[in-house]
Amino acid sequence: MYSLEGRDSFEHIRRSVKLSHFVASIIPLSLLVYFSIKYVYPYVTQDHVTNLPVSIGIVLVLAVAVSVLGLMLSTKATNSSIGSAEELNRKMNSLFDITKQFRETLYLDVLLENIVNSAMNLTSAELGALLLFDEEGRLRIKVSSGIHSEEMTNRVVQSGDGFATVVAETGYAALSNNVSTDPRYNAEFDRETGYETMSIICVPLIYSNEIIGALELRNKMQGKFTEHDEAILSSLADQAGLSIAQNSLSEGQKTDVIHITEILVGTQDLIQDKKGHARRVANYANLIGKHLDLSEDELKRLYYACLFHDIGFMKINMREQWDREIIMNHPRLGYDMIKSISLWKESADIILCHHERYDGTGYPSSKKQDEIPLGAKILFVADVFDVLTSKNSYREQLDFDAALKEINAHSGTQFDPAVVDAFMLAIHDSGVIE
Repeated sequence: MYSLEGRDSFEHIRRSVKLSHFVASIIPLSLLVYFSIKYVYPYVTQDHVTNLPVSIGIVLVLAVAVSVLGLMLSTKATNSSIGSAEELNRKMNSLFDITKQFRETLYLDVLLENIVNSAMNLTSAELGALLLFDEEGRLRIKVSSGIHSEEMTNRVVQSGDGFATVVAETGYAALSNNVSTDPRYNAEFDRETGYETMSIICVPLIYSNEIIGALELRNKMQGKFTEHDEAILSSLADQAGLSIAQNSLSEGQKTDVIHITEILVGTQDLIQDKKGHARRVANYANLIGKHLDLSEDELKRLYYACLFHDIGFMKINMREQWDREIIMNHPRLGYDMIKSISLWKESADIILCHHERYDGTGYPSSKKQDEIPLGAKILFVADVFDVLTSKNSYREQLDFDAALKEINAHSGTQFDPAVVDAFMLAIHDSGVIE
């Protein structure tokens, strides 16, 4: 956030610059007055204005014009420099907030999503990808966001195959605003998807002097990528590399649980043909939960509830998936599956109630208002938002703004108003949408 102190500081600079311009302008104006009195005034007092040498008149006019023009150009250049400094200051303040958020993020998948989205927001990029070396030493795209991002995720990038591999192998950032003439550019992705890459900026992810991956952004939405963008992105990458390594170390202690979770979440998404749905819901719910000041334990319970909120579908016969009464039983089936697992049992009630509505018209138990756990209310909003904005849905896909309006329209009926308000603020503050 751009602080009030920062704004006051720049206003002080502006006032100081204006004062210096005024003082600086006195010197040429004084000289003009001096020459006017010495050379022009005698002609005026003696009514010999018509005899005034043309050369003196031209010199004086040119002197005035040059002085005014110089003052205007100097003022414009200074204002432009101050504007650039203000923008850089705003981005640096945003960077501090973002890196704090990285440190507070408990789960690796949510962290990687946040890193990519934050990088895109800071640089106004159209498409972003985060690549990490896997256990076999291959550079793999772990997370992507933006246009055609789904076609990028989980790709293995071979050595010498584009900017990311060059950066990951050398440890140096790369920037190009005309990739068509850059030998580091590989057009395979563009040929496959129809996407047109015009510019790329890529920085390494480093931890303890070891390159662990790269962060790549494509196509700045306005203008070109700049050295300031590279500096900001490199600073972000420094903190991202540290957060990824620390998070990975922590999660490495729970490897078996992670693999089991991946299998269950992947199977759950496959059954419903909603790739990535559970993790996106977890990300949105995490933003809301933090905005509502949930504790770390509460966020953890909410996270697992989001990942497994539709796990009950695994117990429904595919031939019966269009039977409404059977489908309405999936929260209870999911509850029964999770409640006996010690690691996740505290998330079971949230799963059971995630389709209950604030006005009591939901299912499976028609609970209302305070009868519904807060985690379930949060999950419900996050779930509906992702369904509304996903192309893999039973209804027409909406853009973010239309989906937010739809959710807001049902505040107080389907959704808890306090949760909706928190979601509206959290989703904008996060930088996920402009």
